[in-house]
Amino acid sequence: MVYQVGSLISLVLHPEEAYSLLSLKRRSMRQSKNRSQDPNWQFCYDSLNKVSRSFAMVIMELGEELRNPICVFYLVLRGLDTVEDDTSVNAQERADLCKNFHKVLRHKGWHTDRYGAGAEKELLENFHIVIDCFNLVAEPYQEVISDITQLMGNGMAKFIESHECKTLAEYDEYCHYVAGLVGVGLTRMFTIIDAVDATFCAREYLSNSMGLFLQKTNIIRDYLEDIEEGRTFWPKEVWEAYGSKLEDFKEPNNIEYGLHCLNHLVTNALRHVPDCLEYLAGAKDRKVFNFVSIPQVMAIATLAECYNNPNVFRGKVKVRRGMTAKLVMRSTNMKNIYKIFYQYAVFIRDRIPTQDPNALQTRQVLDSIIAKCLSYVPMTPDLTVANRISLLLFALLSAYLLHRRKENAGEGTIWRRGGVPQACDVLAVAAFFGVMIYLLTFFGLQFVKPQYSTERSS
Repeated sequence: MVYQVGSLISLVLHPEEAYSLLSLKRRSMRQSKNRSQDPNWQFCYDSLNKVSRSFAMVIMELGEELRNPICVFYLVLRGLDTVEDDTSVNAQERADLCKNFHKVLRHKGWHTDRYGAGAEKELLENFHIVIDCFNLVAEPYQEVISDITQLMGNGMAKFIESHECKTLAEYDEYCHYVAGLVGVGLTRMFTIIDAVDATFCAREYLSNSMGLFLQKTNIIRDYLEDIEEGRTFWPKEVWEAYGSKLEDFKEPNNIEYGLHCLNHLVTNALRHVPDCLEYLAGAKDRKVFNFVSIPQVMAIATLAECYNNPNVFRGKVKVRRGMTAKLVMRSTNMKNIYKIFYQYAVFIRDRIPTQDPNALQTRQVLDSIIAKCLSYVPMTPDLTVANRISLLLFALLSAYLLHRRKENAGEGTIWRRGGVPQACDVLAVAAFFGVMIYLLTFFGLQFVKPQYSTERSS
């Protein structure tokens, strides 16, 4: 009930997002028609919706050849991740299963009830169904899934045994294992159907950056949840510069130091953005582009919400539903992606506190993102909808006024000379001049390029 009231208030405050929410709902309904009638595949897609609705949505964007393999890929890795995360189970047992998780894919009928809770537990209890579906996808996809699961499982086992990320290098390594490898695996799948630049398999740093950007965003956002569950992913090398214990940042007296640490990690995550933009620009298939662009857009939006936000230490910071829908509906081409990243980079840059010890580094990283996006961004806000409405009104009002003039032929005006003009005619004339003023004043601003100085003061 509280959530519904919050959504209603959000729509009242941001009515322009209502259309995006309705469009996204229709899109979701269309996606549901692509679901297989096979009960095993139905279980897989139902599980996908339960464990991650956001990834389920983008996976359903894919064409038929990629959709099923990537659904299985995600569920296999989600099962592995559930084993790694369940701190209620002995660390050595979890590490052993992580190392051997790729082998269960060839073990028909394997399942377990030892790990997880809720939808994740249900997934592992019925994992034999996922294995059956794994064996139905083409061999090249099976090879990718098995290879990445083995590499990821070994990496996860290493960090189960070491308990934490001590240095930034270890932080990057951990994110590589749990997310960067996902990007590498997906790229290998995409190249099977020539959906991305063929050089991306050799340039793994691009795929890795895609995964690291998403994973670091999640780690930053999930500070409180991880602390309460006994997990620590924020690297010690960073947080010990601001406090003696990571969990102390949630205390009101330590918020200032917590924000410095938070901003440090946001800056670290933003360094991956140029690689992400380069990768997105190399996506050749429209459906694959939508699949890879939406999570990246949501990540930059989430980082913008988290930056210098004390609520990170009080709960999970989220992008509101209406804005999420708007971003999803806009993430359809590279020009829009550049605009979105530009807008959020400027938004974060304008919020950099002058006293923040990382202010200079943050500004430099954001300036590099802004420079990469700048040539694709107009100076004004997006006026596309307003321009289209104004052109439509111009056409309709012109037709109406010409019609009224014809009705009063020979009088020289749209109403008879000496008579009392009708109220609708007066309103039409006023609206026509208003539209003309808009067209002459604002219509062309959409096509003016911005002049953004990277030298301006904070």
